[in-house]
Amino acid sequence: MASILVVDDDACSRTYLVALLNRAGYRVQEACSGLEGLEQVARGAIDLIITDIFMPTMDGLELLAVLDKLHPTNKVIAMSGGGLAMDRKLALHAAHKFGAVALIRKPFNVREVIRTVATALQGVA
Repeated sequence: MASILVVDDDACSRTYLVALLNRAGYRVQEACSGLEGLEQVARGAIDLIITDIFMPTMDGLELLAVLDKLHPTNKVIAMSGGGLAMDRKLALHAAHKFGAVALIRKPFNVREVIRTVATALQGVA
């Protein structure tokens, strides 16, 4: 069973995504900030990280940059719903450049989330 870490400062989005992924059969951990997410990654094996881009303290792009240096084998999906439409589009594009394997837009489409997660985890035992 794959282990997923959801990093999002929005408690409603985080709770919804955690419940959705738990129902899909994944072991899911959660963090409310990029810094908390890094601490959890350092503590144990995480197969996939799903991170929001727009967060205070350490945003998702900063998290991606640190993960790329410290944990380059971790797969990351970036997600965003905040900001203006153009800002969101540019941020998701930047996340891809920083190494995100996939992008998810909020509000979530359940089928898209499950399909994107399954694709990102292909090859993970």
